[in-house]
Amino acid sequence: MKLKTIGFLCLLTAIFGKISAQQSIPFDQQYLLSDKILINPSYTGYTDDIVLKATYHKQWSDFDESPNTQTISTHFNLVDRLGVGAYFFRDENGPVSMNGINLSSAYHIPFTDDDEDRTRNQFSFGASLSFFGQSLDYAKLTPEMSNDPLLTGDKTIFLSYLNLGLSFAYNGFFGGVSVLDIPLGQNKPVVNTIEPSPAWYYLNFGYDWDVTDGFVLEPSLLMSLNSDSQRMLDLNLKAKFKNDFNSFAVGVSYRDGLSSEKNEGLSFTPFIQADLNRLNFSFGYNFGLSDIYKTGKDGFVIGLGYNLENFINPDGFRYR
Repeated sequence: MKLKTIGFLCLLTAIFGKISAQQSIPFDQQYLLSDKILINPSYTGYTDDIVLKATYHKQWSDFDESPNTQTISTHFNLVDRLGVGAYFFRDENGPVSMNGINLSSAYHIPFTDDDEDRTRNQFSFGASLSFFGQSLDYAKLTPEMSNDPLLTGDKTIFLSYLNLGLSFAYNGFFGGVSVLDIPLGQNKPVVNTIEPSPAWYYLNFGYDWDVTDGFVLEPSLLMSLNSDSQRMLDLNLKAKFKNDFNSFAVGVSYRDGLSSEKNEGLSFTPFIQADLNRLNFSFGYNFGLSDIYKTGKDGFVIGLGYNLENFINPDGFRYR
């Protein structure tokens, strides 16, 4: 085998391994701009409405076939304090693609009898299952030797994961902790050259500060780390202007990569959000701070959603 072919295979393996080792699906600021059920199943069905969301995330806009992720999610209160939900996702990164579904459920315990404050004062716990296939598209590869035996065969793998989460909201404070990507089978070190994802741990905490009537400041943070010792810290600040039916918010998110050797700023993301009665929209632009952004440039996240009245459980959520 020629040296160039060996180098190509090493590069391919490194890229493929890194992509799958990041996490099942690279949710970025989607949790901040769209729906927290993407990182914590305990948020499933936390309101009366049937929540519908869709997101699109594009990284490194100057790269051909740069990473992009799409999600479609829904969740609602099914009966009493029980919420159920699901989301579908597709992630593409060059020749590597992932497609899958997540099914979630959560139970909510209110701290108050006041219907107006129940979503702001509750404890929740939930679990979900993720099923997806990860594959390699040979047509997008340009190796020196197209008939190389190492580039033939099945490059598809199907994986399943368990996800667990807890969350709370109390008098303006909110937070949660979750463990994602706990492997259910197929957890060998390497299967078909694909390395299964490490488990990811998320911790988020924040405060809704009602500064004046109709104006809220929301500082928050999110720490994420995995069993491969990768760590990231998000520092977020959002200002929201609202009335009984509509709201508009602007904010910023700063992401820092943490390691035992150094801390490195990864991105700075200003964002906007708008709720027009039951329709909601969000947009964030990722200004990259790390070296890869000097070549690949910036990215963006966009989300669109709609909240339906819950015709499945019209009695309401956590009724007594």
